[in-house]
Amino acid sequence: MKPSFAAHTPPKGADERWHGLKEHLSDVAQVARRLADKFGAADLGSYAGLWHDLGKYNPAFQDYLQQCQAASESGEAEPKGRVPHAIYGAKLALEQFPPLAPLIFGHHAGLPQQTQMMNRLAQMDLAVYQAILQEAQAEKIDLAVPQAASEQISALAQDPFSFDLLLRMLFSCLVDADYLDTEDHFSPDIAASRGARTTVTQLWRTLQAAQQTLTSKVDATPVNLVRAEVYQACQDAVALEPGVFRLAVPTGGGKTRSGLAFALAHAVHHDLDRVIVAVPYTSIIEQTVEVYRGIFGQEAVLEHHSAIRPEQGNEEDARARQAQARLATQNWDAPLIVTTTVQLFESLLANRTSRCRKLHNIVSSVVILDEVQTLPAGLLEPILSVLKGLCRQYRVSLVLCTATQPALEGETPYLKGFTAGTVRDIVPKAMAKQHFANLSRVAYSVPASEWSWADVANDVSQHEQALVILNIRKDALAVLSELADEEKDDHLFHLSTLLCGQHRREVLQEVRERLGDDRPCMLVSTQVVEAGVDLDFPVVYRAVGPLDRIVQAAGRCNREGRRPAKGQVTIFRPQEVNLPPGEYRKAFDETTILLQRPNLDWDDPGMFDDYFRRLYQGLSLDAKEVQKYREGLDFPEVAARFQLIPDDTTPVMIEYDDRASEHIHRIRRYGLRSGDMKALQPYLVNLRSREFKETEDLRDPIAPGVWLWQGGYDPKKGIAIGNTAIVRDPADLIL
Repeated sequence: MKPSFAAHTPPKGADERWHGLKEHLSDVAQVARRLADKFGAADLGSYAGLWHDLGKYNPAFQDYLQQCQAASESGEAEPKGRVPHAIYGAKLALEQFPPLAPLIFGHHAGLPQQTQMMNRLAQMDLAVYQAILQEAQAEKIDLAVPQAASEQISALAQDPFSFDLLLRMLFSCLVDADYLDTEDHFSPDIAASRGARTTVTQLWRTLQAAQQTLTSKVDATPVNLVRAEVYQACQDAVALEPGVFRLAVPTGGGKTRSGLAFALAHAVHHDLDRVIVAVPYTSIIEQTVEVYRGIFGQEAVLEHHSAIRPEQGNEEDARARQAQARLATQNWDAPLIVTTTVQLFESLLANRTSRCRKLHNIVSSVVILDEVQTLPAGLLEPILSVLKGLCRQYRVSLVLCTATQPALEGETPYLKGFTAGTVRDIVPKAMAKQHFANLSRVAYSVPASEWSWADVANDVSQHEQALVILNIRKDALAVLSELADEEKDDHLFHLSTLLCGQHRREVLQEVRERLGDDRPCMLVSTQVVEAGVDLDFPVVYRAVGPLDRIVQAAGRCNREGRRPAKGQVTIFRPQEVNLPPGEYRKAFDETTILLQRPNLDWDDPGMFDDYFRRLYQGLSLDAKEVQKYREGLDFPEVAARFQLIPDDTTPVMIEYDDRASEHIHRIRRYGLRSGDMKALQPYLVNLRSREFKETEDLRDPIAPGVWLWQGGYDPKKGIAIGNTAIVRDPADLIL
């Protein structure tokens, strides 16, 4: 029998098991209270949960549920004309405790724009609203907020941006609690499979054992000595109070492993719940996850990004792992998460429920921002504002990790950074400087004259093994054409986003094998190889670009320091300067000025501080005015404006190999099904809007939103498009 007031219909096959409304409100309130208690807002979470579905006391909604159940039993379609319910709880919140109103209003549709919400509430049928309140009172639902909740708001909302972040955290608690309780009703077996299988303490013990095994096997080379000192410095800093940390380690200095060791031990020492590693490039994610899973095992690492490859091996085990991972990615209920900076920051400033659901699990965590210098300058002010709020009020320890540290400390007219003196160095500055000197494995040269592409090719051709990195794809193809001849064809390679992901992986594998076997190998690339890609060339050529990119490129030269002489890095100025405008062009100009300095010390990590300060002074660090809309609590506009990568690309699928052909055949036959888009990721190339329009006759729509590329695809150059200069690689890198 249906109770007088239900929250949900019975699950299929359980006609008697209706979800009682009072039970649902009470359970969601309890879970939201527990989640919000982590940041001192237990009462606020509780009332958000208690009122979120208050509108389901509307007799019209109960009739709608009855119709839905009847349709389900008879096999008919669900009735049309849904009955809104979130508006009534939002109306009560507006009267009793206004900060909760947008959370309840948007707990299905997403955090709203304030004016639109107010207009919608003003149009409400007040007679229905009063009837709902009477029914709720009859069931003894608490409809008044005590003074203590107001005091919680005052303590946590020190300024408009703290208030914005607090509402986002509370919204996350409400949404996750609602999802979890609803899931427990409809899918108790799935709900029972939730929860982390391990803890940060167990992970830390596993890493300690793995580190002891590793150190007992490695030779005392200069690189390994630096790695050991970095690891020990990370352990020495564990007991420091949570806050903001800087980990400056030269390329090859063991940053990935040592940074994780600090994060896990720091979390254990301060009773924090998880470690979140955010990296900018999918190439780094894949390598980082591979390292972590080699230590902890397959199931211990939650990998959350858009380019996860389908697992291989035992199909049943893989399905079970993927199902568990899908659950954990919804709310980040795992002790070790590897994700992208895009996923992290766009979730923190999102308004959609699916993205916001995980935010409360960032509370009481250690967040490692790897390659932090890649954060876009045009969004730096809102990014730093959110990071400062997380560290100040939500027990987050932040680790800024890179060999090329940006200048993010101090408040100046152009940068509202971390308070001066609050960013602590995990590796002391003097020690770090010595590490950079000890791991100096390359010599830099800057030719006085500009080089044509023929000049580049002539110089590169003097070597058996060389890496050439250009700023944009058009330039890479120009150099590739200059180098191409029949004798070099078997050892000349190209990497850029003109190649699909699977093609790039195969190129990297072949390049690594050739370097390892000391066979001829020339690689012409855009910046896709500059950060986190483990390549070790004796010679690297880099077109003048941002200073940090040049140093990252140098990290692909004599990476392991095993060669008898230093590697050679040549920084050349092309005769043709094709650069994307804005931040990248400004960085190019600042680097050009810096390269004119006599006796420039490339091994001094301190040179980046001056470079980034000069760079930030010449740019708008809130170019999209995100902070203005955060201050006005315009959640949809903030989400629209805060995009680390402008969403102006459309993917096309490349029929690259037999597996791609199988995907195409299945989609043509059965249509696009759940999981297909992730499976297609290795075979996609992104076209910008202009390119997409210009190639209409070269694409075949095989499913809604999926186009098969019918144009040329060169085994070396990749996808053939008319004007590759219009695609800006710097933005394409972060995926």
